[in-house]
Amino acid sequence: LAFGWLGSLLSSIRPMRFTSRKGKTRTAPPHVSSREASLETSTVAPLPSKGIASTPPPKGEARSSSTAEKAREARTSGAAADKAALIEKLEKLQEEAASIRQRLDRQHNLELGGSTTSSPRGEEEAASNRSSNGERRSFFSQPPRAEERSPVDRRGKAWGSGSGSLFERLGKERSASAGGLSGLSGGLRRMAPLRNVAAVSSGWMSFGPRLSTAVPSRTSANAAAPVQQDVLAMLRRGRKRAQYSSRGPAEEAALYDGPLRSARTRSAIRLLPRGGAVCETRHGPIQFGAPPETIKDAMQLGAEVPRIFVVGKERFNLRFGTNMADFEFPGFYNFFLKGSQTTVVGSAEALEEIRQVMHETLEGPAPDQYFQDDEYSPFCDPAIYAARPDLHKEICFFKEPRNGRRIAVETLFALEPFQERPEEGDKVIPLRHKIACGLEPEALAAAFKFEETKGWVAIVDRGDWYDVLADGEVVASVPDWLASAMPDPPYVLMPTVSVGPPAFEAPEFGITVLGAADGFAKSEATAGFILWMRGRGVLVDPPAHSAHFLRLNGISSRRITHVILTHTHSDHDAGTFQKILIEQRVTVLTTRTIMAAFVRKYALVSGMSPDFLQRLFSFHSVKIGEPVHFQGGSIKFFYSLHILPCIGFRAELAGRSIVYSADTCFNPEVLDQLEERGILSAERKASLCSDCSVQPADLLLHEAGVPPTHTPISALAALPESIRRNVRLIHMSDERAAGSGFAKVRPGLEHTICIDAEPPRHAEAKQILQILQATDLFRSFDVASACDVLACIVPRSYTAGAIICRAGEAGPALLRIVRSGAVQYAGISGATRTLGYCDYFGEGEVMLTDGRHRATATAMTDVEMLEIERGDVQYLLRRRPQLLHRIQQRAQ
Repeated sequence: LAFGWLGSLLSSIRPMRFTSRKGKTRTAPPHVSSREASLETSTVAPLPSKGIASTPPPKGEARSSSTAEKAREARTSGAAADKAALIEKLEKLQEEAASIRQRLDRQHNLELGGSTTSSPRGEEEAASNRSSNGERRSFFSQPPRAEERSPVDRRGKAWGSGSGSLFERLGKERSASAGGLSGLSGGLRRMAPLRNVAAVSSGWMSFGPRLSTAVPSRTSANAAAPVQQDVLAMLRRGRKRAQYSSRGPAEEAALYDGPLRSARTRSAIRLLPRGGAVCETRHGPIQFGAPPETIKDAMQLGAEVPRIFVVGKERFNLRFGTNMADFEFPGFYNFFLKGSQTTVVGSAEALEEIRQVMHETLEGPAPDQYFQDDEYSPFCDPAIYAARPDLHKEICFFKEPRNGRRIAVETLFALEPFQERPEEGDKVIPLRHKIACGLEPEALAAAFKFEETKGWVAIVDRGDWYDVLADGEVVASVPDWLASAMPDPPYVLMPTVSVGPPAFEAPEFGITVLGAADGFAKSEATAGFILWMRGRGVLVDPPAHSAHFLRLNGISSRRITHVILTHTHSDHDAGTFQKILIEQRVTVLTTRTIMAAFVRKYALVSGMSPDFLQRLFSFHSVKIGEPVHFQGGSIKFFYSLHILPCIGFRAELAGRSIVYSADTCFNPEVLDQLEERGILSAERKASLCSDCSVQPADLLLHEAGVPPTHTPISALAALPESIRRNVRLIHMSDERAAGSGFAKVRPGLEHTICIDAEPPRHAEAKQILQILQATDLFRSFDVASACDVLACIVPRSYTAGAIICRAGEAGPALLRIVRSGAVQYAGISGATRTLGYCDYFGEGEVMLTDGRHRATATAMTDVEMLEIERGDVQYLLRRRPQLLHRIQQRAQ
């Protein structure tokens, strides 16, 4: 939205024609203002060369020259004033954009609450977003320019063809939303009403979650009504999901409407902790929706992991940034542990996209999508470059059949679409099967015969709900929205708050484990942790809902702005995508090969275009053998040996080191076999045995998942004592770790592993500068300005319970920035909020002259504060009008 305002500003500046010194007419570029153009056109007398005496001009010419100089000075000062005015105007536009975002948030919350009436403000906003011909424009897209517009767009439809209502013109594509508007906490607030994101034409970008039901092409005006019904159905599902997320025990029965109120139906449906629902039948459970780690729900409840899953109408929950069609680990569980396929039921369109996602996960990138040869620094050691992997060969090795079973989409999954026609066929339900299930011939359904129980199960898509029939009898009716609903707050397997936010201090160097298990352990979150360096954190493969867990524990997102993505299995990348959507101020560190796979996967999962998805975060393309500098330390990456392209790393700070293996197969016997077969080069094998996951370090965090794709304990036990004594296990269950002879890391803030590291020189100044950089007031300051602020800042401490300032009372006017701890901030209106790391207050007091505080601030814990007195703030403001404008805006 801010870029849109900036584009409007730039487009309002008119090009000018002027004459250069050579007499040729040129056109000033659009970004050159009229004053700048006039400066460039003015004739300037050449300066005399040094050491050569120049003849003084006549008296009259001297007077005219003096007049010209004064005119030039006036134009120069005018240009400077014009530039400052443009900068000020741009900042005002940015503030106005932030205000509009807040209004959108309020409107979003109103619609989530179930309100169906539109406010006058909402109507005005809707009107302002319509073009002159009645079309609705996305906040994040611009209509194609005339020179870019072709008679037929990429979907084969004419621009501007037809006339009629909004649903008739743009309703040919459908979008999913929660409560009518799709929102992201702290980021994306509005979605375009178009569904098909992959088809993005030049100059016209739209995005929105995909629907799992195909939309037939409608070209006549009569098609508007059916499409409008589809959109209204989406809004209804969004409101139901919002009610589900905020439900209480007494409100749960109210979620079922119409024929779903029967006690028999409710008893047959089990709501799952992470989201979705399971319907029990005598032939086995059927699950609707599949959020990340969904098999852990069944395992914790002591139930059978379902073999049949139904895809909901919306497959992505945008509110929580969660894939509700994550069938990766249900497929692994049923295939490797139960020896059976996982059946996924849905529309043909949904199943095709799920097939593409699972193909990317199971079989890896296509041969032309590996870039490992270009991912090595040109300055790296030649031995490191010689040890580069052949990723395609290594991944093909892991796909080889084992025990007569080949790992592929076709062997792990049976994709069964809802069918309407009764004819015979491979993907069509035979009429006799429908009759056996008690269905009418025209029903849109999927039916399955169970040989072991001698019966039939059918799932019928009734539009607003699904009927589940067992042997011709309806055993449950499941609302369609339930397949994409999640509780609020989301279910988190990580430890609860055992150490309060104030008691936790980020170490100079160390790790905090968020999850230490694999995808099959029922009682723990999947492996992921925070790497701490000088008080700032880097998330490594965060588990699902890690952002919520950290917020619950009072750890500010400003402390953790970087994420390391090791590979794209769902137990390692789900939390990364959630953090990107929720916070957006994220820098992702990984290789080009892994990032390309991540974008391809989540473009399919979320329905966002790859181009738009990449704009949500910053991508730092790491080079193998080249350190990434962070907080005075360095992180070096290496490729491990896994079923997908995967990277581990070595972090160093002040002479201490931490190594993370990531998912890898460190097994010398297997490595020897791979070298003999030509899959590994001799240099690659030697690197895997000594320079990658098992190198000496102060902390060697090594995974030990289920072989053969992971490292067996016996291989780690054979390591030299100098390496073995610093090994800690991760990515395995507690049961397997108990008899391993190694210690397994424990999740939780209280189990943070600290490694002693010498504090840096000028440690306090660096920490203060980092805090200033994280605040919006001082983020854009240059070095000289930062030095001025450092000279003005006074550190001060407050004990828990101390009143820092009281509303209405006179006291020193200070701008206060929280350095550590938590502060309860209560305004005069009575609204309260908790302030933490890098939050600030008091900007109103420093702008007022009555000397009275506008709010009450209480130290909830021991608090470290950075304070700037009013006189120092005014000193800074006199020299920096941009800061003055920011503080005035904040004070209002």
